[in-house]
Amino acid sequence: MICEIARKLEGEDLERIQSLENDLDLTIVAFSCRSLDPAREEKLQKMMEEMGPQLQAPAAQPDDDQLTRIRTAEEELGLALVAVSPSAQ
Repeated sequence: MICEIARKLEGEDLERIQSLENDLDLTIVAFSCRSLDPAREEKLQKMMEEMGPQLQAPAAQPDDDQLTRIRTAEEELGLALVAVSPSAQ
């Protein structure tokens, strides 16, 4: 499976994620995921290992209620949502 940052979030989907961020006081990154055939996935994995990490952000520690709301949004939007801690500036 390959996941990439969801790029074409618009309208109600984007508003839903932004509202969830505001309600939960968390930063959420949305990923769109899809399956690849095993040969392509193995090739992609090797390429990614050579490039090194592209995005690093520490995971947030949502409580059970926050996690339930994130999971519900994931199911409804068909996206993987990851709560991260904001970067220190």
